[in-house]
Amino acid sequence: MSLPTFRSGFQPRNPALANTVLFVLTLVASGTTLAVALTSSVSQAKADLPLQMTICAILLVSVTVLRLRPTPVMWSLYPFLAIAGITLLDLVTVDSSLPAQIFFFFPVLYAGAQLRGAAAISICVGAIIGDSVVVFTLMPTDKAIVDAAFTAAAFAATDLLLLIVGQRVDSLIAQLEHQAAVDPLTGLLTRRVLDQAATEAPAPIDGGRDALGTALFVLDVDHFKAVNDAYGHPGGDAVLQQLAALLLRASRRDDVISRMGGDEIAVLLPGCTLAAATERAEIVLRAVRSHPFMVGDGYPPARLTVSIGVAHRPAHAPDQRSLYLAADAALYEAKNRGRDRVAVAGETSTLLAS
Repeated sequence: MSLPTFRSGFQPRNPALANTVLFVLTLVASGTTLAVALTSSVSQAKADLPLQMTICAILLVSVTVLRLRPTPVMWSLYPFLAIAGITLLDLVTVDSSLPAQIFFFFPVLYAGAQLRGAAAISICVGAIIGDSVVVFTLMPTDKAIVDAAFTAAAFAATDLLLLIVGQRVDSLIAQLEHQAAVDPLTGLLTRRVLDQAATEAPAPIDGGRDALGTALFVLDVDHFKAVNDAYGHPGGDAVLQQLAALLLRASRRDDVISRMGGDEIAVLLPGCTLAAATERAEIVLRAVRSHPFMVGDGYPPARLTVSIGVAHRPAHAPDQRSLYLAADAALYEAKNRGRDRVAVAGETSTLLAS
């Protein structure tokens, strides 16, 4: 595993939440340490107060930097810095008690809840090593062995259980994102994805691919209600699935094909001129016209047509919303002019039929 890959593994599932968790844990640990030192009647604790304050200050400054400017380096460095700080504090205060060792749980809890795989395991191992250094330095060997073994088992079990839960959460989130992004009937993307892609499409600039602009064409099946009436909804669903497959076969890698609802489908074409988009729409028009749609057992293949409206940004629209409105208006113009044709926004007198 390369260093950049390993470092990226420390990027938490939810950076904003992880930032808050680390800041609060550090504040609690540092505040508790200083409060105990200030109120302790043990002279050793008071004598080491300046060093304890220094260590706590370093940790607080570091976690503040992470909060203000989170970077892969800081995400990977801070948990180990915290473990080193806890280890040093326990050694300085000559404290191997259970309350002192509990703070080693903080990095383990954070890692298991927010990180994945190797990153979480490495922090857990770091906490086990830090705790072992403390107990073997401050305790008799026989007692240190027992203490370190039980602590390591607790850390490892906690980390493992949190990792299992985290993986399950990741899987559920991935399923929800897929359901939100993909239409279950056709396998095409949803309108939410199309809107996001259209919004993120770069504005046309001089030179390069972006100078071509962004095109959109919207189509629907002519007389689709009649298809459902003649062949039932299963037949209509089969038509939509075959139409989606036809569009996917004819698409480019960057195209975004979305089912907008019912039988309406939109195709976003980033880096595409108006002329090229119109040509693509004509190709789809002819492909649908010649395609035998299977609508169910006992029925002959259905011959269908589509109407298509084409619009272009910036030729017809300055933004995503007006781009869709322009294409939709062109679609209705095509339908009003007899269907089975391509209409270009703003060119109502020059409708294209093949």
